[in-house]
Amino acid sequence: MILLAAGYGDDLIDILLALFILLIILTFSKKLFFRILARVNRIIFPSLYNKDLSSLKKYEKLILGYRYWITKNSL
Repeated sequence: MILLAAGYGDDLIDILLALFILLIILTFSKKLFFRILARVNRIIFPSLYNKDLSSLKKYEKLILGYRYWITKNSL
């Protein structure tokens, strides 16, 4: 309320409107974000396709779970 009384109300409304628009854009582009991230992960992380799941090390299981989560969200 002090901001509105001091004359900063228009700036505050503009900032809130910009944040709301940004939130809407991020909501609709979630799939696009995850698809781009999945492509980057294909380049960065090794493929665990031919490995036995029971013989994976902890960090390989973490990579596998992360890649699964990204793939699930990108579909």
